[in-house]
Amino acid sequence: MVRENKLSFDEIKRLRNLLEVEEIKNLRLRYSYFIDARQLDRVKEVFAEDAVCRFGPYGTWEGIDAICNGYEETFKDTIDTPFAGMHVNTNHQVEVIDSVSAKGKAYLCDVITKNEDGTEISKGESNFIWFALYNEQYVKVLGKWKIKVMDIHFFWPERLTSEDDLSAFKL
Repeated sequence: MVRENKLSFDEIKRLRNLLEVEEIKNLRLRYSYFIDARQLDRVKEVFAEDAVCRFGPYGTWEGIDAICNGYEETFKDTIDTPFAGMHVNTNHQVEVIDSVSAKGKAYLCDVITKNEDGTEISKGESNFIWFALYNEQYVKVLGKWKIKVMDIHFFWPERLTSEDDLSAFKL
């Protein structure tokens, strides 16, 4: 007698993959929350020690200390204003390569909630800063997924990416 509710080996493998993908998606969301909430001391939780961030006009930051320092410098004027900006991530695609590596892409809609002088954004005033695309590599360290490489390709209001860069985004 065959039990109908028994999962096949392939189904178990696919479920494991889904669990890994969800962990990575949660990692990306925690990253955005930490920088938006200005909990910059927690940024270390999401990056590998030897991570690299390539942020176009913001520069390239190599290693966890440089990454944390980069965020502190970038947000120095709003460090005491949680959610002065919000990194809205959508369309996250994740591909698990093996048990310790994965790659992914996600859209970024970067918005501000306050003007540079600290005043509220007026109704009808644009609060968009950037539309961009994250291209990332992830690594599993001691059972936890971490961001290994984070590249941001900016598309609006200024296109700061080349057509050659876009080849990395082909499915």
